[in-house]
Amino acid sequence: MRHKGVNWRMAYLKPGQLTAVYPFKGEPFVGRVSRVTKNRLMRISYVVDGINVMAEELFPAEGQPKLRIRCAPGQ
Repeated sequence: MRHKGVNWRMAYLKPGQLTAVYPFKGEPFVGRVSRVTKNRLMRISYVVDGINVMAEELFPAEGQPKLRIRCAPGQ
């Protein structure tokens, strides 16, 4: 699955933030980022609810419905 305009060297999220994840295989889910990692090629990945996620998986595919992120005020 290719996404236009995704910079895989840019960190889009910080630890503690809620995010919607659209994995290449499986159902989309909402989770909290626990860690931001960088591999030897400087590609950014995230650990969301114990699952390693690449930057491209943070964006929905063309025509895929977006998930709503609901959280309590102050979080």
